[in-house]
Amino acid sequence: MKKFLLALIVIIITSSMILVGVSCTTMAAAQTTKTEFIGSDFELSLPEGWEGGNKEELDSVVEKLKDIGQDQLADKVEASKFDLLFFGYDSEAAALGSSVNDFTITGEPAAFLSLDEYMELSYTSVEEVYEKAGYKFKIVEQNVVHLGNYEEVGRVIFEQTIEGIKTKVAQYIIKHDSDFWVLTFTTELEQFDQNIQTFDNTVETFKIIE
Repeated sequence: MKKFLLALIVIIITSSMILVGVSCTTMAAAQTTKTEFIGSDFELSLPEGWEGGNKEELDSVVEKLKDIGQDQLADKVEASKFDLLFFGYDSEAAALGSSVNDFTITGEPAAFLSLDEYMELSYTSVEEVYEKAGYKFKIVEQNVVHLGNYEEVGRVIFEQTIEGIKTKVAQYIIKHDSDFWVLTFTTELEQFDQNIQTFDNTVETFKIIE
C-alpha cells in the first residue's frame, strides 16, 4: 500500500508542478478546442493554438520547446516524461516567451479502489507531502461530475504555492476498467477563471480507445 500511495503522489505532483518557475506574462483565454490528437490508447482535442504529444512523442515536444527558447519548460518535461502519457502546452504563448499553460495525462492501475477512494487517498497524501516540503496546497472545489463520454469524472480544483510560485490546477480523474486516468491543466492563478470552461470542454473530447 505504501508503494501505491507513493505512486499516487508522484502522479498528482508531477501533473501539477511542470508550470512552476516558467516565465510569466498574462495571456488571453484559450480558444475553443480544435487541435486533435489520436494515440493508441486515447483521443482528444486541445484548445486552438496548443500543441502536444503522447509518451512516444515527448522527445520531439522537448526539442520544439528548446527551439523556441522554452528551455526551462523543456527540462521539466524531460524530467517528468517517464510519468507522462501526454503533454500539451499553449504553443502561441510559448513562442512569445509568455506564461505557458500546460496539460498532462498520467495514469495508474488501481482496480481495488473506487473513484471516491482514489481521490481521498491521493489528495490527503499530497497535502501531507506539500506541508512537509514547505509548500502550500488548498483544494477549492472537489466533486464528481458528468463530462463528455464519462458519467463519473472526479473534478478537483486546487491552488498551490511552490518555491514562491502560485498556480491553480484543474484535475480530472477517470476510472476505466482497472485504470485511473488523471488529466491536469495548470495555469497562473490570475488566468484560471477565464480558462476553466475551455479546460472542461477539452476533457469532454477525451475518449479512451478500447
